[in-house]
Amino acid sequence: MISFSWPTATPTTASSCAITSIRCATNSGNRFFRECERSSVAKLMRILTVVDLPWDARLGAARIFMELSQAWKAAGHEVSHYCLDDAFPAATSSPPLSAWRRLRFPGRAAAFVRNNAARFDVIDCFVGALPVAKHRLNFTGLLVARSIGSHRLYRNFEQMARERWPDQPRGKLSGRIFYTIFQQQLFRNSEKALQYCDLVNLPNEYELEHLSSKKPAIVQPYGLTEEWRRTLVQAAASPETRLLRQEVSFIGMWSTRKGARDWGEIIQRVRGIVPGPRFKFLGTLTDNERVLRDLNIPPCDWIEMVPEYHPDELPKLLSDSTVGAFPSYAEGFGLGLLEQLAAGIPTVSYDAPGPRFILQGGLSDLLVPIGNVELLSAALIQILSADLASYRKLIERCTEVADRFLWSTIAKETARLYETHLARVRGGISGLSGHD
Repeated sequence: MISFSWPTATPTTASSCAITSIRCATNSGNRFFRECERSSVAKLMRILTVVDLPWDARLGAARIFMELSQAWKAAGHEVSHYCLDDAFPAATSSPPLSAWRRLRFPGRAAAFVRNNAARFDVIDCFVGALPVAKHRLNFTGLLVARSIGSHRLYRNFEQMARERWPDQPRGKLSGRIFYTIFQQQLFRNSEKALQYCDLVNLPNEYELEHLSSKKPAIVQPYGLTEEWRRTLVQAAASPETRLLRQEVSFIGMWSTRKGARDWGEIIQRVRGIVPGPRFKFLGTLTDNERVLRDLNIPPCDWIEMVPEYHPDELPKLLSDSTVGAFPSYAEGFGLGLLEQLAAGIPTVSYDAPGPRFILQGGLSDLLVPIGNVELLSAALIQILSADLASYRKLIERCTEVADRFLWSTIAKETARLYETHLARVRGGISGLSGHD
């Protein structure tokens, strides 16, 4: 159950602490925020980001690279990108063609790097986007494989989901064969990328602890820009208004991994105790009929669904939400969770690696065991039923935690670590065996 009192502690903010990880760190929730920033400033570097997706902020992985790139540029680094749009300029809305292009992408990305290798000091790649040995790239700088969420973690979830929910639609046989081959190749590409890189960049400590590669690794989370954090805060309605609203919000694609199979029961349990709550699903990327079908609920005025929205619309969409829910079974980080916290929305989440990383340093009471619908629903009910003073305090804790994840600090610390490992690579030092 949610506790509305936390031990008094001095908030640790992104402006005062670096975000990094060491292999033998303790399990403290603040372990990634305890080192003071170094006084030295990272040298300016030439950085190429490589991602096998369109350069579109509506896509979570692309958005991470886009916002990190802007933060690096603001710090003076020279940053370029090579993405799916560069490899295949002609637009397409065909899912099979998009999948085929992703399979072809590594070859075109490798050709681009070979032709431009001397232009860059660091190549920061989405894991699997450049599964090529460095000597074949003619590249002598630092090659980074960046995880946006462990491919192994997601594969394990897919296997579990097929066993737990065997009635999932499977599509046509030809489609199943194609996408099975597609997923297998993406997995192999990710494994090769971990083998060939100089450094692995991970978004949470779970992936660090379960990393099979012996390559040096760092943990660097994702974040929000200061401007975006401020916009979310300023758009929020008063605690009184939000508590009266009795609205539960969710940000994310509508999928089994994100909890689509659990929401029907969550709604039933919450509405069985709390009179008249509302539910809002943002960014489902599917038609409303499918959502209602999965919920087994007819059209009604207390469920709002927004399949797509422009990023600038999110603050208003979240402004009067009372509490958030994030029932994701497998998550590398959880930008949707972080945005709700930044908006001052207490958000209850399954204890997946990414949400755990965000919430463990001050909001661990908002974590419930993965798949435990009863506990997640009970936590939502408790927050919806809270008194105003307790609710205000919970809002304050949420914004304090969100304040720790700012791109300006994350970009600075990542650049410092990249500079260290670039010197290692160019100095011919092969052995940094542990993890930084």
